[in-house]
Amino acid sequence: MTSVMLLALAISGGILLLQSFSVVQMKALKERLKVHNYSILAQVEFDQHNFSLAKLLADQQFNQTNSGLYAIILNDNHQRIWASISAKELPNFSPTDIKVGQWQYSIAKNSNAELFIARYGVKLGGESSIFNVLIIEDLKAINLEFDNYRTTLISLLCSAAIFLFIMQLIILRWGLKPLSRLNTDLNNIQSGKIDTLSSNYPNELRPLTSNLNHLLKIERSQRERYRNSLADLSHSLKTPISVVQGILNNESINKADQSYIQSQVNKMTNTIRYQLQRAVHGFQGLSINSIPISPIVTSITDAMNKVYADKHLSIRLTMDNECYFHGDEDDLMEVLGNLIDNACKYCQKEILIQIEQSDNTLVFYFSDDGPGIPPPKRDAILQRGVRLDTVEAGQGMGLALVKEILDAYQATINISDSLLGGACFTVSFDTQVMSHD
Repeated sequence: MTSVMLLALAISGGILLLQSFSVVQMKALKERLKVHNYSILAQVEFDQHNFSLAKLLADQQFNQTNSGLYAIILNDNHQRIWASISAKELPNFSPTDIKVGQWQYSIAKNSNAELFIARYGVKLGGESSIFNVLIIEDLKAINLEFDNYRTTLISLLCSAAIFLFIMQLIILRWGLKPLSRLNTDLNNIQSGKIDTLSSNYPNELRPLTSNLNHLLKIERSQRERYRNSLADLSHSLKTPISVVQGILNNESINKADQSYIQSQVNKMTNTIRYQLQRAVHGFQGLSINSIPISPIVTSITDAMNKVYADKHLSIRLTMDNECYFHGDEDDLMEVLGNLIDNACKYCQKEILIQIEQSDNTLVFYFSDDGPGIPPPKRDAILQRGVRLDTVEAGQGMGLALVKEILDAYQATINISDSLLGGACFTVSFDTQVMSHD
């Protein structure tokens, strides 16, 4: 942007200087021709209708043929009553209405020559007629001088612009060097090479680096608290899980129930591990593993049928072919588990899960026949801690967690009306983004 402004300033400045030079040239030309006019009139002798003026004038340019400086006197009958030697080959220029003492300026063409004419009205002797005194100068020399000035000016302005541009680059590079160093330090903090920003920054950046160090300190403190809290939670849950695993050895429980309960205990253990890792380290990037989706959906729906057995759910899954998710399996479990659980919680009986996959997208549709979600509240329920009812159990965290995971994958979630009469949650993944991350 600065370079564009610099270029615009150079161009506008050049145009201004050229116009100023042209105005000064024309003003000097007019003054010069006025001086020649008055010099010639001083030599005119007019007595009893007799007009006389020496052929040779003081300025030698008038005495040389085609010298570029000419003088002509015309009467009011368009007749040339006198001309300098230099003007012998010039044609007559028609007089115009001009008052005594008035100046008129014009430009005329003669062959390839461009002539500037200064016309002056005067009375000679006692005559009532107004004579035209024409002082003419060829503009060739002036135009050449203007062209030379323009060439010189353009060269100087281009040189100045290049110099200023180079200086600007040097100054910007020097001025932005601390920001580049700050970016490097932030990358080193992100990669774990350093813990804080150094104090070796210019005074202008020290308030920023100080605030960033303060935020880093707060973030580390909060992360440590989260880690400790989740570690305590994990430790607290180990005993109940161990008890459940012990009960599984009871022979009164049939093998099918033992297998199912064991799978749920394993899921609880994996969930605790996943949430602990996520809270401490955040998302570690997206895996490029291809995970089949239907087994995960089937596992979740089987669990939902047991949890909501009193509803006698009808959960249907439709997809053309086997679809695959390119990412972390735990993330997919969190997203599908929360959305299917949400549909089961609020539906009357029927749930439809549709999965579509193309070369560039992977789309999930979760439809139910529940009461639906009013449009003004659809964005709100994706926020942490927000719930639309106080009857069903829950903390309002599930959909917010889904939104957080989807944001990490640059995926989208939209809520609309379902064909079954309730709500429809649409989750769309861009598989090209997933495969490049």
